[in-house]
Amino acid sequence: MSALLTLLIFLGTILVLVGVHEGGHFLAAKLSGVYVKEFAIGFGPRLFGIRRGETRYSIRAIPIGGYVSMAGEDRTEKDEEIPEDRFLYSKPPLTRIGISVAGPIMNLAMTLFVAVIGLWAFGLPLLQVGDVMPGMPAASVLEPGDRILAVSGEPIYNTDALDRVIQASGGAPVEVTFRRGGTVRHAAITPTYDASEGRYLIGIYPSAVTYTNTLSALDPSSSFYAAGLRAGDRIVSVAGTPVDTGIGVATTLDGELPADEVTVRAVRDGSEETVTLKTAGLSSTQVIQGVTFDDLGIAYHRPGLSEGIALGAGEFASYVRLIAGWFHGLITGQVSARTSVAGPVGIAELLGTGAKEGGSVFLRLLAYLSLSFGILNLIPFPALDGSRAAFAVYEIVRGKPIPPEREGMIHLIGFAILIALMLLVTFNDISRLFR
Repeated sequence: MSALLTLLIFLGTILVLVGVHEGGHFLAAKLSGVYVKEFAIGFGPRLFGIRRGETRYSIRAIPIGGYVSMAGEDRTEKDEEIPEDRFLYSKPPLTRIGISVAGPIMNLAMTLFVAVIGLWAFGLPLLQVGDVMPGMPAASVLEPGDRILAVSGEPIYNTDALDRVIQASGGAPVEVTFRRGGTVRHAAITPTYDASEGRYLIGIYPSAVTYTNTLSALDPSSSFYAAGLRAGDRIVSVAGTPVDTGIGVATTLDGELPADEVTVRAVRDGSEETVTLKTAGLSSTQVIQGVTFDDLGIAYHRPGLSEGIALGAGEFASYVRLIAGWFHGLITGQVSARTSVAGPVGIAELLGTGAKEGGSVFLRLLAYLSLSFGILNLIPFPALDGSRAAFAVYEIVRGKPIPPEREGMIHLIGFAILIALMLLVTFNDISRLFR
């Protein structure tokens, strides 16, 4: 994808995210009777503007962010042409809290909307059996590539739903409905309790796509390429253990490491060859890096109206859990802010990749960005929406507002810190491009 197209996708996405966010503030302010001077997308010099009634609608030169300028945001402001009761600071604290959080709430609503639209438009990948675990209950029933439709009568679209139904069984047999080829089949499988994981298992590797054991592409820098393997080779065993899926190759490798070398047998043009992978000091992830396997394709299910809303709500909840996990990892030091936080350059690259992979991936990414944007603005950090709501809460508790000069200085300092962080993150994004 060209750099220009990636830039246009990025700018369009920012316009949508910021427009929805600021639109929330704008609508809440209008409904509360606050005088809105300007609704702007971007910062800096005005590129385009049109006035409708009391409000000017503007597009500005720097397309990162936006704002809704309301009379009385600066509590020292005086304007005899604007009625006193239309100033923001004349409104009760609860009203100001509502105006402050309306932007993030609109982003959260957009997340749910985009998730549901994505499901209706593109469908949801059916869960597949990526591979089965030898000796486990599913091994004698399911095969790699089977599409799981339901378990114990409950439709299954993701691993969370599958695990929930299996754990709820308490070890009793579950009926698995699956599609193999063009035939829908049913089979009873009795989960077994795994003490090491503390849960019941049927013994499959669930995945949205099943990878075969045939290599479709190899990076010349990969360990597989260095050993003499090439695209089109079909790997039939790793360290003497038969494998017939990409997951089987990866899991068998993982079980053999650490080791200085691992033997691999592969079929090329009808004849079988043995090669040796050099694996000293490498993890299975590093050994398999740059390796692409053929796959059996993705099967999609398009839900109806009510089912789509329910599944969209489930995706919304999964995004929230993902962000909560990131925050927890950041606080505990398990996640590095340097490598896990993206600025404008990183987000643009991510959006370009998402658009190239298809509409479904792009919409999921858009939904996640909208949720992240909304949650970020709810943080009570100076200059963010959450801090303005926090100041209003402080006023309710204390009985009087914080002095306007002090509040203005706090927001100014917070804004300066945010700009500095944005510049730092952007520098890291650019540095990653040249690594």
